[in-house]
Amino acid sequence: MMVGGFMYDILLTELLTISLFKKILSDSAVKNLVLLLQLMRKSDSDLEDMIKAYCSVYSKLIDSMQHPDFYEHVSNLLLYDENPFTLACERKELCEKEFLKEQTEREYSILERLAVVPCSYLKNKLKEKSSANDTDGAKLTQIIDNLPEWNPGALEKHDKNLNMMIPERINAYEKNGSGIFLKHSFFVWNGELKQITPVENPDLITLDRLYLVDSQKEMVIKNTDTFLNGLPANNILLYGDRGTGKSSMVKAIVNRFSHLGLRLVEISCRNLDHIPEITSRLHNRGVKFILFIDDLAFENNEEKYTALKGVLEGGIEHKPENVLLYATSNRRHLIKETFSDRKGLSSDNPDEEIRARDNIQEKLSLSDRFGITVVFTSPIKKEYLQVVHKMAEEEDINIDPSLLEQKAMQWELTYNGMTPRTARQFINWLKGELLFKV
Repeated sequence: MMVGGFMYDILLTELLTISLFKKILSDSAVKNLVLLLQLMRKSDSDLEDMIKAYCSVYSKLIDSMQHPDFYEHVSNLLLYDENPFTLACERKELCEKEFLKEQTEREYSILERLAVVPCSYLKNKLKEKSSANDTDGAKLTQIIDNLPEWNPGALEKHDKNLNMMIPERINAYEKNGSGIFLKHSFFVWNGELKQITPVENPDLITLDRLYLVDSQKEMVIKNTDTFLNGLPANNILLYGDRGTGKSSMVKAIVNRFSHLGLRLVEISCRNLDHIPEITSRLHNRGVKFILFIDDLAFENNEEKYTALKGVLEGGIEHKPENVLLYATSNRRHLIKETFSDRKGLSSDNPDEEIRARDNIQEKLSLSDRFGITVVFTSPIKKEYLQVVHKMAEEEDINIDPSLLEQKAMQWELTYNGMTPRTARQFINWLKGELLFKV
């Protein structure tokens, strides 16, 4: 519609009515396109400011996309935005808040009209402005013609308009959450900023790449599956020798079930006292979370374990039903214990005996509060070599089997012993060696 000689006056006014998806208007590319449209309707706008705004849109797109496409950019912003509509979908409460869906449809329509503003129209408006320059008009026209475009044939190129995507997006939010939890599966807790931060390049280890731990897999899979089906499940302590696959097991489980809405938040041991704050942020989400503590252990007189103990059992605030805690440790009893702790058990001093017994019970009680303990042990030589052969086969390493075993045993003597981790490190080294010689 032409209003006052400018096609997008109404659109600029409609953008002011955006309420649910208002964060999208703060996106750099969107903001610069809106600025450009605002400048274009003013007769006294500077041409250089207009060209700068135009190019800033393109600059943002090439920073974030392989192929600049403003329509796709807006579509992605809408998909991953977190707002009352997406959260209602995630919590399966949309049927009680139908007005949110109606408002979403209105706002999708407005933002789609912004997403398909033709670059050709924008260039023509810039050329109209440049034509006022008598001396450099021709050169300016050539510069404007050469400006990059970001939405040629936007509507024709995409199969359906944004409103048609809403039903499938509702389904995605219900199944996999909204905002960062829709976009990512792995997170870390930033203790300094007190934020849940996405992991951009997570370990994609899969369960079939974990060897000699079939019974352990079965236990963790069953517990996690029970959890995802809304049934009572247990916190798990994965205990055993280093390099036996404890941490990889947890990551592989999340990779296995992420499509069903399972997410992982890793917490450093130094931030265990933040657990109540983390669970309070997660309790009202519609997806499931594993709080992951890797290499869990406490020194003597360390008090942070009390926060962890409260989450496991007996805390004032009940642990959310959508949160489980999986921890790995090389120590069965988690808290460092010394012979001096036991000295009081045989002492003639009755007070000292009570304190000693209480101290030991306190240390043993933490690991007992995990509902399930999964034990990992280092393989024997035969098992270790089986893993080496399996990994070599997967990596298409063609080498005499006896030579492979000889090199594998030499490697484990020099490095970390006969564990799956050592086998993986050996295979990575061997593959590099063989490729280097080609």
